[in-house]
Amino acid sequence: MHSMGAYDGESAGAIVDRMKMWAEFLWGVATGTTPTSVYIHELDHPDLANYFPGDLTATNLFATGIVKVRKDPGKVAMGALLHMAQDSFSEAHTERDLESGAQCGNTGYDKLGQIQRFHSYTKQSSASHDEADTVKALALHTRQISPSAVGVSRAFLTLWNENKRWSEVSEFFDCVFDVKDREVEADAGRYVAQVREDDVYRSGP
Repeated sequence: MHSMGAYDGESAGAIVDRMKMWAEFLWGVATGTTPTSVYIHELDHPDLANYFPGDLTATNLFATGIVKVRKDPGKVAMGALLHMAQDSFSEAHTERDLESGAQCGNTGYDKLGQIQRFHSYTKQSSASHDEADTVKALALHTRQISPSAVGVSRAFLTLWNENKRWSEVSEFFDCVFDVKDREVEADAGRYVAQVREDDVYRSGP
């Protein structure tokens, strides 16, 4: 749920729908409207329950082994949402169109380039993938793209500080993660791992 396909061939529509489900849950925890002491599968999120069918609360999900975090899991939830938004700008995660200069509906924020395709980690080179997530890659991105990952993060934080309801934030989410074609399938993109001849030799016939 961080701006990538779970496997090669997963459709962009399925990916973004799952991300929106996750974002709505995160926003609820971040704003205190979703209880953190109730089992996740007992919340009014039937699709989310499929991922967390056991006896797991939001507090345990975000704070297991970190006692300090248990006092404010909302901040961890917000961090997870920002992580997902920021990853959507990594070229190892997505391919985006150029920005159009349009507005995100009635949100007052600038529209990002549409997502042409999500990538999947399944067949990617871990080294190439990691290189696209470095501080150097971010610095280049912020000089070339506007709105950038930084601007989008700032917008989500502003909406959070204003204690906006999910019904209001949802429109901005749809704009940030607008996909050009819901049927396009995820793949490794140019980050595909290369199979070396010695690997083939060792594997045998």
